Amino acid sequence: MKNRRDFIKMTAGAAALGALGTPQASAAADSKLRKAWVLSDLHCGYTEGGKDGSEWFELACKDMKQDYADIAYAITLGDITHGGNETQLKNYIKTRDASGFLTWYEVAGNHEYHDGKADSYKQLIRSTNPYSVVDGNLVWIFLSDEMPGVQGDLKPESCDWLENELLKHKGKNLIVCSHQGVKNTTLNTHRGDRHIHPADRISAIIAKSNIALWMSGHEHQSPYTAKHIARVENTTYINVASLSHAYKTGSSQSCLLEFVSGAREIIARRRTHDTRTFMPEFEVKIPLSYPLAFE
Repeated sequence: MKNRRDFIKMTAGAAALGALGTPQASAAADSKLRKAWVLSDLHCGYTEGGKDGSEWFELACKDMKQDYADIAYAITLGDITHGGNETQLKNYIKTRDASGFLTWYEVAGNHEYHDGKADSYKQLIRSTNPYSVVDGNLVWIFLSDEMPGVQGDLKPESCDWLENELLKHKGKNLIVCSHQGVKNTTLNTHRGDRHIHPADRISAIIAKSNIALWMSGHEHQSPYTAKHIARVENTTYINVASLSHAYKTGSSQSCLLEFVSGAREIIARRRTHDTRTFMPEFEVKIPLSYPLAFE
């Protein structure tokens, strides 16, 4: 990889799919427009800024529902809980299912393993095996942490699956979602505990692929800066940062993606839920290799 430049049908790898309690709706009813809400690091069960992570999540859902009821799907990029336990996950599920957004996709973060093996996540949400979602010529690939530890680890068979899945969908617009970022891209991903592993294997897979966008969390904003966004080669990297105030972020933030049929770009807009406003200085236009086409 070159040095980072700052830049303002569902399938699975042997996974049982679908969040329990969440209807498996189609990706969207509108054939020309998609909006996807991407959030991370809720830390349900951890209180900071006067609210538990589940309360920050509830406020964010109300904010988005009021102004963006037409969101096609929502995506949670890990650290849903602070302690990985059943009660915290059920609090998340209760708010998620009451949000009014029918379709949700999740990945597990390192905090989901604080119960030892992410058993509660696997029981209540889905397998931690990788999976993909196809929406017209847009392909989402979801990578959970697969082992305990602050760093994100993919098993060798999951790396094989990722390589094959990217190859299978060559000729489509590819988005990868994980909890940790990719080494030497966004803020602090030079650190071993801040990027996904095995780093060399993943870098080699990316070099052979045409990934338009890679989204991650894990590195909480304090404050959010241009270094949370990067473009390396043909891939844009966005660190979604934190929906809660956990670890002194002082702000509840997330990302709204907008897709228009026929366009050759995705628009990413950063939302601050405390003030119910966007941060235009961090709006990103992500170039695509192929015009968006939805069925």
